[in-house]
Amino acid sequence: MFVIFILLWLIAILLIYANPKTPWAWWVSSCLFLNGFGGVAVIFKDNIIPFVGRFDNEKLEFFAVVGKGIADVLQHYIATYALIGFILYLTNFMDFNIKAGTKKVIMLLLSIPSILMFIMYPLDPYFSPNYKVLSAWVVLYTLASIIILSISIFREKDNKKRYNIIVTSIFVIPTTLSIMWTSYLSVAVGYHEVWYLNIWIILFQFIVFVYLAVRYGVLGIRLKVERFNLGETIETMINGMSMVSHAVKNEASTINLCVDTIRSVEAISPGTDRKLAIIKESCKNLNEFTHRINKFRTMEMDIEPYILKILVEKAINQVLPMINGKQIQIINKIQEDTTIMIDAVHISEVLRNLLINSIEAIEKQGLICIDAETGEDKFCVLVADNGVGIEREALDKVLTPFYSIKKGKNNFGLGLSYCYKVMSSHNGQLRINSKVNHGTTMSLLFPLERVIKSNKLTH
Repeated sequence: MFVIFILLWLIAILLIYANPKTPWAWWVSSCLFLNGFGGVAVIFKDNIIPFVGRFDNEKLEFFAVVGKGIADVLQHYIATYALIGFILYLTNFMDFNIKAGTKKVIMLLLSIPSILMFIMYPLDPYFSPNYKVLSAWVVLYTLASIIILSISIFREKDNKKRYNIIVTSIFVIPTTLSIMWTSYLSVAVGYHEVWYLNIWIILFQFIVFVYLAVRYGVLGIRLKVERFNLGETIETMINGMSMVSHAVKNEASTINLCVDTIRSVEAISPGTDRKLAIIKESCKNLNEFTHRINKFRTMEMDIEPYILKILVEKAINQVLPMINGKQIQIINKIQEDTTIMIDAVHISEVLRNLLINSIEAIEKQGLICIDAETGEDKFCVLVADNGVGIEREALDKVLTPFYSIKKGKNNFGLGLSYCYKVMSSHNGQLRINSKVNHGTTMSLLFPLERVIKSNKLTH
């Protein structure tokens, strides 16, 4: 049973680490911690109480028995309440025009069964509540949680969020149903030792959790690991390439100077002149390449308040000439008074990069929309298009430096890597959601504390 609470508490710690400011993460971690106390209670019963009994010390025995009682109470009375809190916040049920005060009232009302259990069956060292009464509300809350989770899969319009809920359901639903039976219903109908199966259930689900976290990402765990690894990859590659780019820039400048000298002092044929022009163009491309490399190394943030709508308008105006006859409509839905603490130069360049990508993704006609939304702890700027989209296999690679799905000599594969690094420097994130032949949505996620709602600042 030692394994049970160690695994449950380990998952709980990972979830808090990956989602420290997200309410549902604290609820699910609480649920896991509380269920882990079931394993603690068994350790007290099977190991600690018999061990201290050898010393014939009544105080030690009393404290050991009380410890078991506390562990039992924490699991049986509160864990299911934490479960439904987790589901309500995960599925955004609490975000539908519900005020903060009302949310507290809802959660307080849902805690009534737990409170009543404490009143009706207070802390007992030998823990002997009426399991039929206990099971009645535990089953109700568990089934309600599963129903809400299942409904949210069909109700959720955002594909990425729906995908996350589906993966989470694979982990949550079998576990909660199993524990509902082994820890509550089975005891209520007279099978008192079925709960020993929990160790195998939790071991199996831990393996499932690890697989889902590595393969798909579950409850934010994989995203956290990916961001960390990608950040290291970008830093390492750029540091290495910066030394190479310095040498390349010097050589390109020398070649360019030689070409200019040849053209100025010698009579050359048109054919030779064309070849020299190609050399100069290649030197120009090399210089552009080294310039982009150096942008990563010299990136310094100058954080100031800036009106987001104005910044977006400037970025749109910069890319309008690139539409080149395509029938593309660019819509700026950002509110007039949204002011955000950012480095305006770098974020403007990020927006320009994303808009260019959207324009290039639209073959003839289409729509690009820039919008913003506020979550529980993030402010998100969305750049969405209905272009050709990105293949699923490429989505895992597009943020990697020098990887590009575009064809062309000036596509160095650094645009999105630059955007990623800028967002990381703002303690934010860059997320990409795309579907082939349907379009792409690029999300710039800023910490909510960077946002100021004001219409007094002007630029």
